[in-house]
Amino acid sequence: MNRFWKAALSLMLCLALLGSGAACFGEGETLIFDAEGLAAIAQDPSGRYALAADIDLGGADWTPIPFSGTLDGRGRTIYNLHVTAPGAEERETRDGNLKSYNTSFAALFSTLEDAEVRDLKLRGALVEITSDRHCFAALLAGYIDHSRILGCSVEGRVSLIGNAVMVGTGGLAGYGCGEIADCAVDTEIFFEDRCYTARCEQFMGGLLACGIADIERCRVSIRGYDSCSGYVHNGGMVGMYYLCGMDYHNGLFDGNYVEGFISFFEDNPDRRAYCEPFRGESLSGVRSFEDNREDFERRETWDYSHILRPESCSEPAIVDELVPSGCDSWGYTRHSCALCGHSWVDSYTAPAHTPGEWETVEEVGVGQEGRERRSCSVCGAVLGERVLAAIVPVESFRITGAPNKALRPGETLALTAEVLPENATDRAVRWTSSDENVLAVDEDGTLFAVGRGRAVIGAETGDGFTDSCRIAVRLSFRQWLQNLFSCSLVAKQKGTARGPFLFAFSFYDTE
Repeated sequence: MNRFWKAALSLMLCLALLGSGAACFGEGETLIFDAEGLAAIAQDPSGRYALAADIDLGGADWTPIPFSGTLDGRGRTIYNLHVTAPGAEERETRDGNLKSYNTSFAALFSTLEDAEVRDLKLRGALVEITSDRHCFAALLAGYIDHSRILGCSVEGRVSLIGNAVMVGTGGLAGYGCGEIADCAVDTEIFFEDRCYTARCEQFMGGLLACGIADIERCRVSIRGYDSCSGYVHNGGMVGMYYLCGMDYHNGLFDGNYVEGFISFFEDNPDRRAYCEPFRGESLSGVRSFEDNREDFERRETWDYSHILRPESCSEPAIVDELVPSGCDSWGYTRHSCALCGHSWVDSYTAPAHTPGEWETVEEVGVGQEGRERRSCSVCGAVLGERVLAAIVPVESFRITGAPNKALRPGETLALTAEVLPENATDRAVRWTSSDENVLAVDEDGTLFAVGRGRAVIGAETGDGFTDSCRIAVRLSFRQWLQNLFSCSLVAKQKGTARGPFLFAFSFYDTE
Protein backbone atom coordinates (compact mmCIF):
# COMPACT_ATOMS: atom_id res chain seq x y z
CA MET A 1 0.00 0.00 0.00
CA ASN A 2 1.54 3.30 -1.06
CA ARG A 3 1.72 6.41 1.11
CA PHE A 4 -1.29 8.05 -0.56
CA TRP A 5 -3.64 5.20 0.21
CA LYS A 6 -2.28 4.87 3.75
CA ALA A 7 -3.01 8.54 4.35
CA ALA A 8 -6.49 8.21 2.80
CA LEU A 9 -7.31 5.19 4.96
CA SER A 10 -6.08 7.02 8.06
CA LEU A 11 -8.25 10.04 7.20
CA MET A 12 -11.37 7.90 6.73
CA LEU A 13 -10.76 6.21 10.08
CA CYS A 14 -10.36 9.58 11.78
CA LEU A 15 -13.66 10.82 10.34
CA ALA A 16 -15.39 7.66 11.57
CA LEU A 17 -14.06 8.19 15.09
CA LEU A 18 -14.59 11.94 15.46
CA GLY A 19 -18.10 11.47 16.83
CA SER A 20 -17.04 8.80 19.31
CA GLY A 21 -14.75 10.70 21.65
CA ALA A 22 -11.58 10.02 19.69
CA ALA A 23 -9.49 12.24 17.43
CA CYS A 24 -6.60 11.48 15.11
CA PHE A 25 -3.17 13.04 15.59
CA GLY A 26 -0.15 12.23 13.54
CA GLU A 27 -0.02 9.44 11.02
CA GLY A 28 -2.40 6.75 12.24
CA GLU A 29 -2.45 7.71 15.93
CA THR A 30 -5.80 8.23 17.61
CA LEU A 31 -6.25 10.15 20.87
CA ILE A 32 -8.98 8.86 23.19
CA PHE A 33 -10.87 11.31 25.39
CA ASP A 34 -13.82 9.36 26.82
CA ALA A 35 -15.57 6.01 27.17
CA GLU A 36 -17.07 6.21 23.69
CA GLY A 37 -13.64 6.73 22.18
CA LEU A 38 -12.26 3.77 24.14
CA ALA A 39 -15.07 1.49 22.96
CA ALA A 40 -14.44 2.63 19.38
CA ILE A 41 -11.13 0.73 19.46
CA ALA A 42 -13.26 -2.29 18.51
CA GLN A 43 -13.77 -0.68 15.08
CA ASP A 44 -10.03 -0.82 14.37
CA PRO A 45 -8.40 -3.19 16.92
CA SER A 46 -5.01 -3.10 15.19
CA GLY A 47 -4.67 0.71 15.33
CA ARG A 48 -2.42 3.01 17.34
CA TYR A 49 -4.04 4.78 20.28
CA ALA A 50 -3.18 7.07 23.19
CA LEU A 51 -5.24 8.33 26.11
CA ALA A 52 -5.70 12.09 26.22
CA ALA A 53 -7.68 12.14 29.49
CA ASP A 54 -8.66 10.05 32.48
CA ILE A 55 -11.71 7.99 31.52
CA ASP A 56 -14.61 7.07 33.76
CA LEU A 57 -16.27 3.77 32.77
CA GLY A 58 -18.80 3.90 35.60
CA GLY A 59 -22.51 3.65 34.92
CA ALA A 60 -22.47 0.76 32.43
CA ASP A 61 -21.00 -2.72 32.15
CA TRP A 62 -17.99 -2.92 29.86
CA THR A 63 -17.86 -5.42 27.01
CA PRO A 64 -14.32 -6.86 26.69
CA ILE A 65 -12.79 -6.20 23.28
CA PRO A 66 -9.95 -7.92 21.39
CA PHE A 67 -6.88 -5.82 20.62
CA SER A 68 -3.85 -6.25 18.41
CA GLY A 69 -2.54 -2.69 18.18
CA THR A 70 -0.72 -0.31 20.51
CA LEU A 71 -2.20 1.70 23.36
CA ASP A 72 -0.16 4.35 25.16
CA GLY A 73 -1.90 5.30 28.38
CA ARG A 74 0.45 8.29 28.87
CA GLY A 75 0.04 7.89 32.61
CA ARG A 76 -3.73 8.40 32.39
CA THR A 77 -6.27 6.37 34.36
CA ILE A 78 -9.26 4.30 33.33
CA TYR A 79 -11.45 4.03 36.40
CA ASN A 80 -14.64 2.28 37.54
CA LEU A 81 -14.30 -0.52 34.98
CA HIS A 82 -17.05 -3.11 35.53
CA VAL A 83 -17.10 -6.40 33.61
CA THR A 84 -19.83 -8.97 34.22
CA ALA A 85 -19.52 -11.26 31.18
CA PRO A 86 -16.67 -12.64 29.03
CA GLY A 87 -16.06 -11.28 25.57
CA ALA A 88 -17.33 -13.12 22.50
CA GLU A 89 -13.83 -14.30 21.51
CA GLU A 90 -12.59 -17.82 22.26
CA ARG A 91 -9.01 -19.03 22.09
CA GLU A 92 -7.39 -22.40 22.70
CA THR A 93 -5.81 -22.87 26.12
CA ARG A 94 -3.94 -25.88 27.46
CA ASP A 95 -3.58 -27.27 30.95
CA GLY A 96 -0.47 -28.83 32.46
CA ASN A 97 -1.03 -32.00 30.44
CA LEU A 98 -1.42 -29.97 27.23
CA LYS A 99 -5.09 -30.87 27.01
CA SER A 100 -6.80 -28.14 25.00
CA TYR A 101 -9.96 -26.16 25.77
CA ASN A 102 -11.92 -23.52 23.86
CA THR A 103 -11.86 -20.73 26.42
CA SER A 104 -13.49 -17.31 26.88
CA PHE A 105 -11.93 -14.28 28.57
CA ALA A 106 -13.07 -11.36 30.69
CA ALA A 107 -11.09 -8.16 31.33
CA LEU A 108 -10.73 -4.69 29.87
CA PHE A 109 -9.35 -6.47 26.79
CA SER A 110 -10.57 -9.97 26.14
CA THR A 111 -7.42 -10.72 24.10
CA LEU A 112 -4.09 -9.05 23.38
CA GLU A 113 -2.39 -10.56 20.32
CA ASP A 114 0.87 -9.05 19.06
CA ALA A 115 -0.24 -5.97 20.99
CA GLU A 116 1.44 -3.48 23.27
CA VAL A 117 -0.13 -1.62 26.19
CA ARG A 118 2.06 0.82 28.10
CA ASP A 119 1.82 3.43 30.86
CA LEU A 120 -1.86 2.74 31.54
CA LYS A 121 -3.55 2.81 34.94
CA LEU A 122 -6.68 0.99 36.04
CA ARG A 123 -8.32 2.13 39.26
CA GLY A 124 -11.38 0.70 40.96
CA ALA A 125 -11.74 -2.09 38.38
CA LEU A 126 -14.24 -4.86 39.12
CA VAL A 127 -14.43 -8.05 37.07
CA GLU A 128 -17.08 -10.40 38.44
CA ILE A 129 -17.98 -13.41 36.32
CA THR A 130 -20.28 -16.37 36.80
CA SER A 131 -19.84 -18.72 33.87
CA ASP A 132 -20.39 -22.27 32.67
CA ARG A 133 -17.73 -21.80 29.98
CA HIS A 134 -14.01 -22.42 30.33
CA CYS A 135 -12.94 -18.96 31.36
CA PHE A 136 -10.06 -16.77 32.48
CA ALA A 137 -10.75 -13.44 34.20
CA ALA A 138 -8.32 -10.62 34.94
CA LEU A 139 -8.25 -6.83 35.15
CA LEU A 140 -6.30 -5.77 32.05
CA ALA A 141 -6.28 -8.73 29.63
CA GLY A 142 -7.90 -12.15 29.71
CA TYR A 143 -5.53 -13.63 27.10
CA ILE A 144 -2.12 -12.48 25.86
CA ASP A 145 -0.22 -13.88 22.90
CA HIS A 146 3.25 -12.47 22.17
CA SER A 147 2.17 -9.14 23.65
CA ARG A 148 3.89 -6.54 25.81
CA ILE A 149 2.47 -4.92 28.95
CA LEU A 150 4.86 -2.21 30.10
CA GLY A 151 4.71 0.32 32.93
CA CYS A 152 1.05 -0.36 33.74
CA SER A 153 -0.60 -0.34 37.14
CA VAL A 154 -3.93 -1.93 38.01
CA GLU A 155 -6.02 -1.83 41.16
CA GLY A 156 -9.26 -3.73 41.63
CA ARG A 157 -11.06 -6.99 42.31
CA VAL A 158 -11.49 -10.15 40.25
CA SER A 159 -14.22 -12.68 41.03
CA LEU A 160 -14.91 -15.87 39.09
CA ILE A 161 -17.57 -18.43 39.98
CA GLY A 162 -16.92 -21.22 37.53
CA ASN A 163 -18.73 -24.35 36.45
CA ALA A 164 -16.14 -25.58 33.93
CA VAL A 165 -12.80 -27.37 33.90
CA MET A 166 -10.35 -24.75 32.60
CA VAL A 167 -10.63 -21.69 34.85
CA GLY A 168 -8.26 -18.99 36.01
CA THR A 169 -8.03 -15.59 37.66
CA GLY A 170 -5.18 -13.10 37.32
CA GLY A 171 -4.55 -9.64 38.69
CA LEU A 172 -3.09 -8.26 35.46
CA ALA A 173 -3.59 -10.99 32.84
CA GLY A 174 -5.24 -14.38 32.62
CA TYR A 175 -3.54 -16.74 30.22
CA GLY A 176 -0.75 -16.56 27.64
CA CYS A 177 2.75 -15.39 26.87
CA GLY A 178 4.61 -12.14 26.38
CA GLU A 179 6.57 -9.46 28.22
CA ILE A 180 5.45 -7.86 31.47
CA ALA A 181 7.75 -5.21 32.89
CA ASP A 182 7.61 -2.35 35.41
CA CYS A 183 3.99 -3.09 36.31
CA ALA A 184 2.21 -2.77 39.66
CA VAL A 185 -0.81 -4.78 40.78
CA ASP A 186 -2.98 -4.34 43.87
CA THR A 187 -5.78 -6.88 43.73
CA GLU A 188 -8.29 -8.96 45.62
CA ILE A 189 -9.05 -12.23 43.79
CA PHE A 190 -11.91 -14.61 44.52
CA PHE A 191 -12.60 -18.00 42.94
CA GLU A 192 -15.38 -20.47 43.71
CA ASP A 193 -15.49 -23.87 42.02
CA ARG A 194 -18.96 -25.14 41.10
CA CYS A 195 -17.79 -27.77 38.64
CA TYR A 196 -19.11 -30.84 40.46
CA THR A 197 -18.99 -33.27 37.54
CA ALA A 198 -15.22 -33.05 36.94
CA ARG A 199 -12.09 -31.86 38.67
CA CYS A 200 -11.27 -28.41 37.39
CA GLU A 201 -7.85 -27.12 36.39
CA GLN A 202 -7.74 -23.91 38.40
CA PHE A 203 -5.10 -21.14 38.16
CA MET A 204 -4.63 -18.00 40.23
CA GLY A 205 -1.81 -15.45 40.04
CA GLY A 206 -1.42 -11.87 41.18
CA LEU A 207 0.20 -11.01 37.85
CA LEU A 208 -0.56 -13.89 35.44
CA ALA A 209 -2.83 -16.87 36.12
CA CYS A 210 -1.22 -19.32 33.69
CA GLY A 211 1.46 -18.98 31.04
CA ILE A 212 5.00 -17.82 30.49
CA ALA A 213 6.46 -14.34 30.21
CA ASP A 214 9.49 -12.16 30.70
CA ILE A 215 8.57 -10.65 34.07
CA GLU A 216 10.82 -7.87 35.31
CA ARG A 217 10.62 -5.17 38.01
CA CYS A 218 6.96 -5.81 38.85
CA ARG A 219 5.28 -5.29 42.21
CA VAL A 220 2.25 -7.31 43.31
CA SER A 221 0.00 -7.03 46.33
CA ILE A 222 -2.49 -9.89 46.37
CA ARG A 223 -5.30 -11.03 48.64
CA GLY A 224 -6.52 -14.32 47.19
CA TYR A 225 -9.44 -16.59 48.13
CA ASP A 226 -9.71 -19.94 46.37
CA SER A 227 -12.26 -22.69 47.05
CA CYS A 228 -11.54 -25.57 44.69
CA SER A 229 -12.47 -29.24 44.38
CA GLY A 230 -10.12 -29.75 41.44
CA TYR A 231 -6.41 -29.00 41.02
CA VAL A 232 -5.08 -25.77 42.51
CA HIS A 233 -2.25 -23.83 40.85
CA ASN A 234 -1.80 -20.67 42.89
CA GLY A 235 1.09 -18.22 42.85
CA GLY A 236 1.63 -14.79 44.33
CA MET A 237 2.75 -13.67 40.86
CA VAL A 238 2.08 -16.58 38.43
CA GLY A 239 -0.27 -19.50 39.10
CA MET A 240 1.43 -21.93 36.73
CA TYR A 241 4.58 -20.94 34.85
CA TYR A 242 4.36 -22.96 31.66
CA LEU A 243 4.81 -22.69 27.91
CA CYS A 244 1.38 -24.30 27.50
CA GLY A 245 2.20 -25.30 23.94
CA MET A 246 2.84 -21.70 22.90
CA ASP A 247 5.84 -20.78 20.77
CA TYR A 248 7.69 -18.62 23.26
CA HIS A 249 11.14 -18.70 24.88
CA ASN A 250 11.77 -19.35 28.55
CA GLY A 251 11.48 -15.92 30.12
CA LEU A 252 13.31 -13.70 32.56
CA PHE A 253 12.05 -13.41 36.12
CA ASP A 254 14.09 -10.61 37.72
CA GLY A 255 13.69 -7.72 40.15
CA ASN A 256 10.15 -8.47 41.29
CA TYR A 257 8.39 -8.12 44.64
CA VAL A 258 5.21 -9.79 45.89
CA GLU A 259 3.33 -9.38 49.16
CA GLY A 260 0.06 -10.68 50.50
CA PHE A 261 -1.55 -14.10 50.79
CA ILE A 262 -3.74 -16.70 49.13
CA SER A 263 -6.25 -18.53 51.31
CA PHE A 264 -7.30 -21.76 49.64
CA PHE A 265 -8.43 -25.35 49.91
CA GLU A 266 -8.17 -28.22 47.46
CA ASP A 267 -11.00 -30.63 48.16
CA ASN A 268 -9.50 -33.42 46.10
CA PRO A 269 -8.14 -36.85 47.18
CA ASP A 270 -5.55 -36.58 44.41
CA ARG A 271 -4.17 -33.52 46.12
CA ARG A 272 -1.52 -31.23 44.53
CA ALA A 273 -2.19 -27.88 46.26
CA TYR A 274 0.40 -25.70 44.52
CA CYS A 275 0.82 -22.31 46.17
CA GLU A 276 4.13 -20.41 46.17
CA PRO A 277 5.16 -16.73 46.33
CA PHE A 278 6.37 -16.32 42.74
CA ARG A 279 5.32 -19.33 40.65
CA GLY A 280 2.74 -21.72 42.05
CA GLU A 281 3.86 -24.57 39.79
CA SER A 282 6.79 -24.37 37.38
CA LEU A 283 6.62 -26.68 34.39
CA SER A 284 9.00 -24.50 32.38
CA GLY A 285 12.31 -23.04 33.45
CA VAL A 286 13.46 -19.44 33.44
CA ARG A 287 16.53 -17.93 31.83
CA SER A 288 17.24 -15.81 34.89
CA PHE A 289 15.83 -15.56 38.42
CA GLU A 290 17.49 -12.71 40.33
CA ASP A 291 16.68 -9.98 42.88
CA ASN A 292 13.16 -11.24 43.58
CA ARG A 293 11.73 -10.51 47.03
CA GLU A 294 8.55 -11.62 48.77
CA ASP A 295 6.43 -11.20 51.87
CA PHE A 296 3.84 -13.78 50.94
CA GLU A 297 1.77 -16.16 53.06
CA ARG A 298 0.36 -19.50 51.93
CA ARG A 299 -2.88 -20.06 53.83
CA GLU A 300 -4.24 -23.53 53.22
CA THR A 301 -7.23 -24.94 55.07
CA TRP A 302 -8.61 -28.46 55.24
CA ASP A 303 -12.08 -27.33 56.23
CA TYR A 304 -14.10 -27.64 53.03
CA SER A 305 -17.46 -26.80 54.54
CA HIS A 306 -17.30 -23.05 53.91
CA ILE A 307 -16.48 -21.10 50.78
CA LEU A 308 -13.46 -18.90 51.42
CA ARG A 309 -14.41 -15.24 51.06
CA PRO A 310 -12.87 -11.87 51.88
CA GLU A 311 -15.64 -11.22 54.40
CA SER A 312 -16.01 -13.52 57.36
CA CYS A 313 -19.57 -12.50 58.27
CA SER A 314 -22.55 -14.40 56.90
CA GLU A 315 -24.63 -11.21 57.26
CA PRO A 316 -22.23 -8.25 57.00
CA ALA A 317 -23.22 -4.92 58.51
CA ILE A 318 -21.95 -2.55 55.82
CA VAL A 319 -21.16 1.08 56.58
CA ASP A 320 -20.38 3.43 53.67
CA GLU A 321 -17.94 6.30 53.84
CA LEU A 322 -17.75 8.85 51.03
CA VAL A 323 -14.31 10.38 50.59
CA PRO A 324 -14.39 13.36 48.21
CA SER A 325 -11.66 13.92 45.67
CA GLY A 326 -9.06 16.61 46.24
CA CYS A 327 -6.74 18.61 44.07
CA ASP A 328 -4.29 15.72 43.77
CA SER A 329 -6.23 12.87 45.39
CA TRP A 330 -8.90 10.50 44.15
CA GLY A 331 -12.32 10.40 45.72
CA TYR A 332 -14.08 7.11 46.41
CA THR A 333 -16.65 5.29 48.49
CA ARG A 334 -15.35 2.89 51.14
CA HIS A 335 -17.63 0.04 52.20
CA SER A 336 -16.73 -1.55 55.54
CA CYS A 337 -18.29 -4.31 57.59
CA ALA A 338 -18.78 -3.13 61.15
CA LEU A 339 -18.59 -6.74 62.37
CA CYS A 340 -15.59 -8.36 60.67
CA GLY A 341 -13.75 -5.25 59.43
CA HIS A 342 -13.56 -6.31 55.78
CA SER A 343 -13.66 -3.31 53.46
CA TRP A 344 -13.44 -2.45 49.81
CA VAL A 345 -13.41 0.70 47.74
CA ASP A 346 -15.31 1.62 44.57
CA SER A 347 -17.05 4.53 42.80
CA TYR A 348 -13.92 6.56 42.25
CA THR A 349 -13.98 10.23 41.28
CA ALA A 350 -11.01 11.86 39.59
CA PRO A 351 -8.85 14.51 41.27
CA ALA A 352 -10.30 17.95 40.69
CA HIS A 353 -9.32 21.50 41.50
CA THR A 354 -11.80 24.07 42.78
CA PRO A 355 -11.76 26.97 40.31
CA GLY A 356 -11.58 30.43 41.84
CA GLU A 357 -12.62 33.71 40.24
CA TRP A 358 -10.81 35.13 37.23
CA GLU A 359 -8.25 37.68 38.38
CA THR A 360 -6.74 40.49 36.34
CA VAL A 361 -3.06 40.11 35.55
CA GLU A 362 -2.78 42.92 32.99
CA GLU A 363 -5.40 45.64 32.59
CA VAL A 364 -7.13 46.17 29.26
CA GLY A 365 -6.59 49.54 27.63
CA VAL A 366 -7.33 51.33 24.39
CA GLY A 367 -5.31 49.35 21.86
CA GLN A 368 -3.79 47.31 24.71
CA GLU A 369 -4.70 43.63 25.34
CA GLY A 370 -5.19 42.43 28.91
CA ARG A 371 -4.81 39.05 30.64
CA GLU A 372 -6.80 37.19 33.28
CA ARG A 373 -5.80 34.15 35.30
CA ARG A 374 -7.84 31.57 37.20
CA SER A 375 -6.33 29.54 40.03
CA CYS A 376 -7.52 26.76 42.30
CA SER A 377 -9.04 28.30 45.41
CA VAL A 378 -7.68 25.40 47.50
CA CYS A 379 -4.08 24.82 46.41
CA GLY A 380 -3.41 27.86 44.23
CA ALA A 381 -2.51 25.89 41.10
CA VAL A 382 -2.97 27.93 37.93
CA LEU A 383 -5.89 26.45 35.99
CA GLY A 384 -5.89 28.75 33.00
CA GLU A 385 -5.20 32.11 31.48
CA ARG A 386 -7.05 34.06 28.84
CA VAL A 387 -6.31 37.13 26.75
CA LEU A 388 -8.76 40.00 26.84
CA ALA A 389 -9.20 41.98 23.65
CA ALA A 390 -7.96 45.56 23.57
CA ILE A 391 -10.58 48.29 23.90
CA VAL A 392 -11.83 49.67 20.57
CA PRO A 393 -13.60 53.01 21.20
CA VAL A 394 -16.75 54.21 19.44
CA GLU A 395 -15.98 56.78 16.75
CA SER A 396 -19.46 57.73 15.51
CA PHE A 397 -23.05 57.11 16.48
CA ARG A 398 -26.53 57.98 15.16
CA ILE A 399 -30.15 56.87 15.44
CA THR A 400 -31.59 55.27 12.32
CA GLY A 401 -35.11 54.16 11.50
CA ALA A 402 -36.90 57.26 12.87
CA PRO A 403 -40.36 57.69 11.24
CA ASN A 404 -41.10 60.54 8.79
CA LYS A 405 -44.69 60.83 9.99
CA ALA A 406 -46.55 60.72 13.26
CA LEU A 407 -47.35 57.45 15.02
CA ARG A 408 -50.86 56.47 16.05
CA PRO A 409 -51.68 55.40 19.61
CA GLY A 410 -51.15 51.63 19.92
CA GLU A 411 -48.54 51.44 17.17
CA THR A 412 -44.97 50.17 17.72
CA LEU A 413 -41.78 50.98 15.85
CA ALA A 414 -38.26 49.60 16.18
CA LEU A 415 -35.54 52.20 16.13
CA THR A 416 -31.96 51.19 15.34
CA ALA A 417 -28.62 52.72 16.10
CA GLU A 418 -25.51 52.78 13.95
CA VAL A 419 -22.39 52.33 16.08
CA LEU A 420 -19.06 52.62 14.29
CA PRO A 421 -16.63 50.99 13.98
CA GLU A 422 -18.41 47.62 13.91
CA ASN A 423 -15.76 46.08 16.20
CA ALA A 424 -16.19 48.73 18.89
CA THR A 425 -15.83 47.17 22.32
CA ASP A 426 -18.91 48.73 23.93
CA ARG A 427 -21.75 48.72 21.43
CA ALA A 428 -24.50 48.86 24.05
CA VAL A 429 -27.09 51.65 23.62
CA ARG A 430 -29.31 53.10 26.35
CA TRP A 431 -32.68 54.43 25.16
CA THR A 432 -34.82 57.12 26.90
CA SER A 433 -38.10 58.96 26.30
CA SER A 434 -38.83 62.50 27.44
CA ASP A 435 -42.52 61.64 27.99
CA GLU A 436 -43.55 58.04 28.51
CA ASN A 437 -47.21 59.06 28.48
CA VAL A 438 -46.68 59.79 24.81
CA LEU A 439 -43.93 57.33 23.79
CA ALA A 440 -42.46 54.49 25.79
CA VAL A 441 -39.23 52.83 24.67
CA ASP A 442 -37.72 49.52 25.74
CA GLU A 443 -34.07 48.54 26.05
CA ASP A 444 -33.69 47.42 22.43
CA GLY A 445 -35.13 50.65 20.94
CA THR A 446 -38.71 49.51 20.29
CA LEU A 447 -41.19 52.43 20.59
CA PHE A 448 -44.71 52.07 21.94
CA ALA A 449 -47.11 54.91 21.04
CA VAL A 450 -49.19 55.60 24.17
CA GLY A 451 -51.05 58.90 23.77
CA ARG A 452 -51.23 62.02 21.61
CA GLY A 453 -48.41 64.52 21.87
CA ARG A 454 -44.69 64.80 21.14
CA ALA A 455 -41.67 63.22 22.87
CA VAL A 456 -37.92 63.26 22.39
CA ILE A 457 -36.32 59.83 22.07
CA GLY A 458 -32.67 59.83 23.20
CA ALA A 459 -29.90 57.26 22.77
CA GLU A 460 -26.47 57.12 24.39
CA THR A 461 -23.49 54.77 24.11
CA GLY A 462 -21.22 53.72 26.93
CA ASP A 463 -18.54 55.97 25.46
CA GLY A 464 -20.81 59.03 25.85
CA PHE A 465 -21.97 59.45 22.25
CA THR A 466 -25.56 60.70 22.06
CA ASP A 467 -28.28 61.29 19.47
CA SER A 468 -31.99 62.08 19.60
CA CYS A 469 -35.11 62.50 17.49
CA ARG A 470 -38.52 64.11 18.04
CA ILE A 471 -41.55 61.96 17.29
CA ALA A 472 -45.25 62.91 17.36
CA VAL A 473 -48.22 60.75 18.22
CA ARG A 474 -51.57 61.77 16.66
CA LEU A 475 -55.03 60.27 16.48
CA SER A 476 -56.14 58.68 13.23
CA PHE A 477 -59.50 59.72 11.72
CA ARG A 478 -61.09 56.55 13.03
CA GLN A 479 -59.69 57.15 16.50
CA TRP A 480 -61.01 60.72 16.27
CA LEU A 481 -64.50 59.46 15.40
CA GLN A 482 -64.35 57.06 18.33
CA ASN A 483 -63.35 59.92 20.62
CA LEU A 484 -66.10 62.08 19.10
CA PHE A 485 -68.71 59.51 19.95
CA SER A 486 -67.33 59.03 23.43
CA CYS A 487 -67.10 62.76 24.06
CA SER A 488 -70.64 63.31 22.86
CA LEU A 489 -71.87 60.88 25.45
CA VAL A 490 -69.78 62.58 28.12
CA ALA A 491 -71.02 66.03 27.10
CA LYS A 492 -74.62 64.91 27.13
CA GLN A 493 -74.22 63.32 30.56
CA LYS A 494 -72.50 66.41 31.96
CA GLY A 495 -74.79 68.91 30.18
CA THR A 496 -71.86 70.93 28.86
CA ALA A 497 -72.67 74.23 27.17
CA ARG A 498 -70.34 73.48 24.24
CA GLY A 499 -71.69 71.34 21.48
CA PRO A 500 -70.40 67.78 21.36
CA PHE A 501 -68.62 68.35 18.04
CA LEU A 502 -66.78 71.38 19.39
CA PHE A 503 -65.92 69.45 22.56
CA ALA A 504 -64.44 66.56 20.59
CA PHE A 505 -62.70 68.60 17.89
CA SER A 506 -59.87 69.52 20.25
CA PHE A 507 -58.87 65.85 20.29
CA TYR A 508 -58.35 65.59 16.54
CA ASP A 509 -54.94 66.21 15.07
CA THR A 510 -54.38 66.79 11.39
CA GLU A 511 -51.04 65.98 9.81
